[in-house]
Amino acid sequence: MSSSNIWMLSVGILSVVVMVMLTASAKRTVALGALLLLIPFQLVETRFGSSSVLIAYAMAGAMLLLGGLKVRMLPAIGFVLLAYLLSLTQAERFITLHIVEIFQFFSCFAVFLLAYNYARLVKSDQSVVDLLIWINVLVVAYCLLQLSVGAGEAFKPFGLDALAFNKNRDPTDPRLIGPFDNPGTTAGYLALMTMICLTELLFAKSSRRRLIQALILANVACIVATGNRASFLVLLASYPALLIALRIELGSKRFLQFMVGGIVAVFIATAGMAAITGFGNILRRLESVAQTEDGMPMTRAGTWPLAIEKIKRDPWLGEGPHFFRAEDAETMGIMPSRFEDLGDVVRTFDPYPHSLYLFLLRTVGVVGLIAVLWFFIGVTLELRKALLRTDMSARGRAFAKSGIVLIGAFLVTQITLEFNRTATIDFAQFVLALMGLLLGISDRTQAVRSTGWNGGRAVATLPSQ
Repeated sequence: MSSSNIWMLSVGILSVVVMVMLTASAKRTVALGALLLLIPFQLVETRFGSSSVLIAYAMAGAMLLLGGLKVRMLPAIGFVLLAYLLSLTQAERFITLHIVEIFQFFSCFAVFLLAYNYARLVKSDQSVVDLLIWINVLVVAYCLLQLSVGAGEAFKPFGLDALAFNKNRDPTDPRLIGPFDNPGTTAGYLALMTMICLTELLFAKSSRRRLIQALILANVACIVATGNRASFLVLLASYPALLIALRIELGSKRFLQFMVGGIVAVFIATAGMAAITGFGNILRRLESVAQTEDGMPMTRAGTWPLAIEKIKRDPWLGEGPHFFRAEDAETMGIMPSRFEDLGDVVRTFDPYPHSLYLFLLRTVGVVGLIAVLWFFIGVTLELRKALLRTDMSARGRAFAKSGIVLIGAFLVTQITLEFNRTATIDFAQFVLALMGLLLGISDRTQAVRSTGWNGGRAVATLPSQ
């Protein structure tokens, strides 16, 4: 084992030990908040899992053993697990990679439960939002520092290669990569957080209000810098839907103010990014959105037909949870020429389809697609059910409404991107964490009445599914 691998392993083990110790103490919310705060900034990354993957399992296990883990959406999570295990039976080679895929992906559901518990244990709804705002501030700071070095470069704190940020796309296609190491996932995160910030703007006062406004402007500017068309367009389309959902909280005067303010913010962010940096090519990229080939977007003409043909081979259970690619072959030392001897056994020496729905059909089939979608539909239904309660706080009600719009917007963006790639599992963890936090906020008033305490820790109860 090389010295660098030993260092990474040591840091990973130490992180797990520290977080589990905090989880077992009265500082449980500190540990949960720290895990969520670090999701976009992985301390250790290996082919078997990142630091957040290991810490999430360790913390969830510790809370379960100590009797303080409140469980939510368990049947839906179980359905997803069943679908992935059924798909595992179709994997004919490289079983280890498929098992690692399941191990990493289901850390996201551990994060979902931990985030849900965090939202129920902190003192107020605003504490949950504060955590999301702090994460957003750190992500924006990362993006702005990375933008400062230009295309094809990586920002290096204190000039140290070991601390280097993710490198931007090269000058031929200048695009901000961001902490999630992919323009699409970084843009997806920023779009989701823009909607969260817009909802919090209803309640923010004085200096906090100015911070939220600046954060919204920075988020939109960074989306422009990523050059990601899907998140940009979906954010523009979902913004009026969000205002309509919050029309009662806004009132007619503020509804118009928010509508006009949003248009101005998009104009300033787009024009400013083009004038100040070399990352303002979103408008040029948008020109090709309407271009199609055989009824599908030009940008997906090389991947969607290939995925559809492969899906026809195993439509119900897919070909196994892991999407095998050229990068896997290189890592395993398998030369491309050897694939000729494997024939249909490997099947997937292809690029990602760039669509969650085709990705799921290809890997875990119709059953897996239904299971994953049912989880998000289940969260949506629970948020709608929460709106029928009369004991919710004003902030809780507003975030339940925005959560419904947010989930819809997220599922639309996934038409052209997969949130659950192994390489971007940190983004998948954030998405599931956000689901847990929104659901936790909507359950908070009920939690005050039903949660007991024992030695500074919440006693485990099982809410209605």
